[in-house]
Amino acid sequence: MRTKIYLFILILCIGFNTNGQEIVSGYLHIENPKDWEQEVHLSKVELNESNNSYTYTPIASSDISEKGYFAFDQKWFNTTDHIYKIHLNPISESKNKELVKNSKLFILSKNDSIHFEKGETLFANYSTNNQADKEWQQLKKFESKFESLHDNFDTEEYLLRTKGYIKDSLQILLVKLISIKKLDDKKLLEKDIKENTAYYNSLLKELKSSEIDPSLFIYLENKLSLVDKRITEKKYSLSMFLNGIAGFIILTLVFLIIRKRKKGNSAPISALSNQENTIKELIISGKSNKEIANELFISINTVKTHISNIYSKLNISSRKELLVKK
Repeated sequence: MRTKIYLFILILCIGFNTNGQEIVSGYLHIENPKDWEQEVHLSKVELNESNNSYTYTPIASSDISEKGYFAFDQKWFNTTDHIYKIHLNPISESKNKELVKNSKLFILSKNDSIHFEKGETLFANYSTNNQADKEWQQLKKFESKFESLHDNFDTEEYLLRTKGYIKDSLQILLVKLISIKKLDDKKLLEKDIKENTAYYNSLLKELKSSEIDPSLFIYLENKLSLVDKRITEKKYSLSMFLNGIAGFIILTLVFLIIRKRKKGNSAPISALSNQENTIKELIISGKSNKEIANELFISINTVKTHISNIYSKLNISSRKELLVKK
């Protein structure tokens, strides 16, 4: 009986330690404690399409000890990797807020841990066993190469090198999303999607089949939909424009043909010579070529020549048409 009691107590202790395990911990370097709140705040981070890179949702706070120690246990974290932020608020509006970096972003899951060392800044260096966060740090080093360019910033070069780095060097989907968000913040993502639509559609499909929180890639899905809509609208506008030109050309050709026919049909009879008018009247009266030749004392060949001229001037081709047109 006593053995069972000991075993039960041991299980409770293990369960308590597991549920209360601190996975984020460390020390702050605060030069003037009176200027700052004595709590470290933890927020969950979402990527979004606004002008700001991230949206923050507060989830917990931790008191700071006299030595500057703080900690958060695993209950506040997802089972899968997510982006989090810890920050310290100034007590009042002051230059501290501008001069001191009072926050830190990192990637973590409840299966990992992160520890902040005490250094010369508010949040100094930290150590972590989260692979996504480690890859993110490498990405930050890569992007830092472009931060000093300022007026000489070459967007084409940045886009070319960044998308190459994303495809070739980054292996973790969440970190790829963060890097792609940076392209979006620099107004370069839409351009790259248009040039590499198949890649982004494939990436979105991979994201949807992963365990990543959908709130982290909804901005990319929306951006793809927007670009696809704009491309469709552009194709439709171009199609309507070309159809309009084709319709105009067809109508112009029809107008010219009708006008030409009207001009041909309205050829004046007065253009015929006296002899041709005489022959025309004889044809209308039912005379044959031989009878016309005998009556006018000319050869049959001469009659045929006059008839050919009559047909040409009247824009007809047979006696039947002449009788209709008389």
